[in-house]
Amino acid sequence: MVGSAIVRALQQQGHQSIVTRTHAELDLTNQAAVRAFFESEKPDQVYLAAAKVGGIHANNTFPAEFIYQNLMMEANVIHQAWCAGVKKLLFLGSSCIYPRLAEQPMREDALLTGTLEPTNEPYAIAKIAGIKLCESYNRQYGASHGVDYRSVMPTNLYGPGDNYHPQNSHVIPALIRRFHEAKVNHTPSVSIWGTGTPRLCCPQNPCDLINTT
Repeated sequence: MVGSAIVRALQQQGHQSIVTRTHAELDLTNQAAVRAFFESEKPDQVYLAAAKVGGIHANNTFPAEFIYQNLMMEANVIHQAWCAGVKKLLFLGSSCIYPRLAEQPMREDALLTGTLEPTNEPYAIAKIAGIKLCESYNRQYGASHGVDYRSVMPTNLYGPGDNYHPQNSHVIPALIRRFHEAKVNHTPSVSIWGTGTPRLCCPQNPCDLINTT
């Protein structure tokens, strides 16, 4: 979803030499394959949108896959980008990198100041590692080699190409699917996971509380 959106944005800006690979075409957990890709294509910019992602159920069910695959993908791509002389790289993180009880609204300096949410801790740790990889290459090679590897934290993304799996998707696409199916099937109620206690307060209207579970 995110990768295709980035490609569309680059195309709208007039960029034509865009190189992409599907998971079937390139396994980013395979170090040799990633090295061969960079040696062959020689990109000058990298947008790392690939990741093993999912909602609460998926993170709880497949923690080993989430930490291993994400660690391998980011380590291979970021390091091989450096080896290939790539100066600019964009890495996508996640809001789950911040402590479970971080002060709201979250600040960047809240990173690593508290305990992570247990349900997606493996994924969060992998993403934190990717952020620190970027920071480390900037720190060591920024001044001497012009390396500029940046990390951004997109949150609550949804849209064309999203995963609408009934169990393994993120909360927004999961809700979209459940309400859509309820409308189509004329179902009088919709089952939503959670206790009903978490709330999201709209900054423009502090009294407008929205149940997010």
